[in-house]
Amino acid sequence: MKYIEYREKREHGTREFPCAFYHVTEIHPRYNMIHHWHNECELIFVHSGKLEISVDGKDRVLNEGESTFIIGGSMHGAMPYNCIYDCVVFDAASLVKCSQSCAAQVQPMLNREKSTIPVFPAESEPSKLLRAICEILANKNTGYELYAQGQLLCLLGSIIRNNYFLADSELPASDLKKISKFKKVLSYIEEHYREPITLEELANQCGMNRNYFCRAFKEYTKKTPVEYLNYYRIESACEQIVSTDEKLINIAMNCGFNDYSYFIKVFKSQKGVTPRDYCRKSF
Repeated sequence: MKYIEYREKREHGTREFPCAFYHVTEIHPRYNMIHHWHNECELIFVHSGKLEISVDGKDRVLNEGESTFIIGGSMHGAMPYNCIYDCVVFDAASLVKCSQSCAAQVQPMLNREKSTIPVFPAESEPSKLLRAICEILANKNTGYELYAQGQLLCLLGSIIRNNYFLADSELPASDLKKISKFKKVLSYIEEHYREPITLEELANQCGMNRNYFCRAFKEYTKKTPVEYLNYYRIESACEQIVSTDEKLINIAMNCGFNDYSYFIKVFKSQKGVTPRDYCRKSF
């Protein structure tokens, strides 16, 4: 099961309970959060270590006990450092649709008219509520769906009541246009990473020339297009290693590496171990 894709096609949770929970540790195949986007909102809570997050090209750092709120549609990714963190992905619009009053208060956030502060401090009400939500979703005791949705509403209410918003939160139109173009690139990589992909193909998805595309892409993702493509392929390989009995050489081919020696080299440079050692570590 994929933790997160570039543009997630799967439903988070169910129609009846539109909320999903992910507990992420070093052994998770998607420990390093690749840049992606989805229509649902996302809450992230850090249990330990440090998590560097990029949201629409803007950086933020979460330390132990801190949390953040990422509005649906934002392009985001994260790099953990000795970190254990939780993600709660939920459909905010569905959560508040039963009440016109609730919907009216949350809609400015969903419309990007208001942006929350990048980091909620460890002792803030939103962080404490999110820790409780994560515990509820992890334990899944009887009635947990009701408790979780109730606490999510409390968290949104806390953000609004305490005015945890940036004074000037609107992204420039030029940035929004770039982000929209890069979403097309991420979707293209998701669909074609098993095949040979050239820089020209990726640049064409943005309607940019090759050199400008490479500079702009790195500005938003902190990686060159080639580094990023290899990054995605290795993350996909890790997922196949822990979820299938496929041979490593077949996994390499499935993930777009036609040269097995190069696959081993790239894998070790990213993961610090060979694919075979990673396989032993995962089981």
